[in-house]
Amino acid sequence: LTLTSLDGDAALSHLRERPAHGPRGPMRLTDEQEEAVVTALRAPLSVISGGPGTGKTSIVVAILRAALAQLDLDPSAIALAAPTGKAADRMRRAIEGGLRAVAEPSPTDGALREALPEPRTLHRLLGWSPARGAFRHHVGNPLSERLVVIDESSMIDVFLMERLVESLHPEARLVLLGDAEQLPSVAAGAVFRD
Repeated sequence: LTLTSLDGDAALSHLRERPAHGPRGPMRLTDEQEEAVVTALRAPLSVISGGPGTGKTSIVVAILRAALAQLDLDPSAIALAAPTGKAADRMRRAIEGGLRAVAEPSPTDGALREALPEPRTLHRLLGWSPARGAFRHHVGNPLSERLVVIDESSMIDVFLMERLVESLHPEARLVLLGDAEQLPSVAAGAVFRD
């Protein structure tokens, strides 16, 4: 995986040729959504913000599909997480629905549908141990995943964001999704909004 080697046009052509379908037919990504997909695959950090109904789920599904098709990632190299179990479950259902909406899935789309990583809470992703009072993953023991997608990022406090960033593999891409106007963090800091 190299950040500069991605062919943005090739990544998007895969999505354009095999779009998701809704009640009114094919659902095409807007120019801004396409830019978000390419940026998420190229940059080490991407922030995708928007209120309900702005297409964040469509962007995430497109990022996952393009990552498998263009970066030659295996589904096991992807981590999906959210601050709470309820948010992780909503994330799973939304992504599964988005993948089912692809009318003519490619072999990589099929592989993603079959082996979609289970969204976890951030604490489970980072391996929190209440007994030790520490996380399993950190600078000295980073996550193995190369694409980490976090939903409801507005709920992440400063402490947990620091732990997440420290635990990333040096070649990983981090995609933060959320709405800065919703679900503030319970602990200190509004990292996503700020």
